Amino acid sequence: MQYLKLAELYEQLSSTPKRLEKTEILSKFLELLHETDKEVLYLLLGDIYPEYDERKIGISNQLVIKAISKATGTTTNQVTKEWKSIGDLGKVAEKLTKKGRQTTLHQQVITTEKILKNLRELPELEGKGTVEKKLSLITELLTSISPLEAKYLIRILISDLRIGLKESTIRESLAKAFFKDVKTAPEKIQKAIDKSNDIVLVFEIAKKEKIELLEKL
Repeated sequence: MQYLKLAELYEQLSSTPKRLEKTEILSKFLELLHETDKEVLYLLLGDIYPEYDERKIGISNQLVIKAISKATGTTTNQVTKEWKSIGDLGKVAEKLTKKGRQTTLHQQVITTEKILKNLRELPELEGKGTVEKKLSLITELLTSISPLEAKYLIRILISDLRIGLKESTIRESLAKAFFKDVKTAPEKIQKAIDKSNDIVLVFEIAKKEKIELLEKL
């Protein structure tokens, strides 16, 4: 799916502090989410792997500052100054991308698959020239996406999504999307999450709308 759609969903979710509203927004999204886009659920929690996987993106704020600087043609000092002023590197990326991009010629349609592919390469890089390679992978994405997408990409990189979404909200949203008439659905979904530590696997099973399949997990 288009990464922009996910960024717009992040924005919607962050616009309300009310858990019920978040559940409503998310359940509608999950209902329409195609199985081929299931790994978007990792990104919803600001992650790129299932919970049982111990690998982490592992990107420092300093590397992110360099990437924003390189992608927007701004000095690292200017990026740092904006960060001190705004207090959110995601918003800094959004602001500087808007400022630095006079034209939308560079903007491409980036998919969530491409985002996950690049981000999953980051923990695998080792040895000589690692920092430059990481910088290159991040900059490639930053120069191809819109300011809104840049805001959330940076927040994913530094594990600070700021959309107020918890696993429990996803659990409630899955129950609302696929088991509207089953009162015990949230509890059974939670048990399935606890057993598997994999929200995507639980989504796949929930989408079949057979509660007994969750119990068998």
